[in-house]
Parts: sequence; C-alpha cells; structure tokens
Amino acid sequence: VLGKFTDVRRFVTLTTRSLHCLPPHVPQKFIRIKCQDKLTELLQLIKDRQPSAGAVLVFCKNASTVNWLGYILDDHKIKHLRLQGQMSAAARVGIFAAFQKGKVDILVCTDLAARGLDTSGVELVVNYDFPASLQDYLHRAGRVGRVSSKSPGTVVSFVTYRWEVDLVRKIETVARKRTVIPGMEPSLKEPLPKAA
Repeated sequence: VLGKFTDVRRFVTLTTRSLHCLPPHVPQKFIRIKCQDKLTELLQLIKDRQPSAGAVLVFCKNASTVNWLGYILDDHKIKHLRLQGQMSAAARVGIFAAFQKGKVDILVCTDLAARGLDTSGVELVVNYDFPASLQDYLHRAGRVGRVSSKSPGTVVSFVTYRWEVDLVRKIETVARKRTVIPGMEPSLKEPLPKAA
C-alpha cells in the first residue's frame, strides 16, 4: 500500500546496538518494600526532592491505583496530574501538555505514559507498581536519560512480590552485561545493503 505513494526502496533503516538496552548512565534503584509501606516511601521521595529538581513520573498498574494515589496526594497538598486510559483522548492530551510545559511537575500515570511521549524534563521515574514485564520496565525507564535531558535522571522501583524479585534479577543481569532486553531483539541481524 505504501508503494503507491513513495518509492519504498529508498527508505533507510537506522539501528543501533543500544536499542532496547537499559541506558547505562541512568541509575536504577530497587527498594524491597511491603505493599503497605509503598505510600510512605513515595511521599518521602517526593518530600526529599530539591525544589529545582526535574519532573517526576509515578507509574501505577491501573487507573484505579492512579486515582487512589491522586486522592492521597491531594490530601497531602502535593500538586500533581493524573493520566490514565479511562480518560478521554482530549483530556489526556491536555494533561500531558500541561505536564510537558512544567505547569505541574508530578504525573501519576499508567503505562499509557511509558511510550511515545517526549519526557526530556523528567528526572525521576518511580515504579510505584512494578511493571509486569522486562519490556514494560525498559519503556518506563526510558522516560529519563533522554538525549535532550539536562541530567541522566534516576529510576526507583518498589519491589513487593516474589515474581518482581525475579524480574529485578533479570534487569540487573541485562544492565550489567549491557545486552538487549529479552524479547526485544532487533529484527535486523545484519546491515542492509546501501541504497543505489
């Protein structure tokens, strides 16, 4: 179908060995914690931030957790925005635009914010709920340390359940070996021939 509009033979595919690898310059911190202590730890992380620190993304597993956490932050007078899939597309666009412009520097969100959004102002990612897969972890962690960012940022993950500990071990192995996240290997195994 695309061939009707353009010469697809002239497309150039760019790849890099670091695609789908954890950025080595971004510190990853894992906190083994009981479920009932996560809120206290999050509030402390937010309270300990410097006033000039960059923006924060707090990832939750679902919309109900985003909303619940938002109500708690409201009770603590912590200015934030919420972003989750049960909102209309127009509302999500407006919320993320306000976050990008720095009107509010804390965004409580689902994995909806983990892909395809420019987050160069983010300096802290908090995995309040640990991601379900290595791929989801990579996308969340990729919100910091971006090319246009002022600092590399940090990823802090709350680790509660046994299955999460197993994922942490895999993440640490991938980070130490600087290899591609399993399941995200590039489809291109060798360089493409140069276009004529």
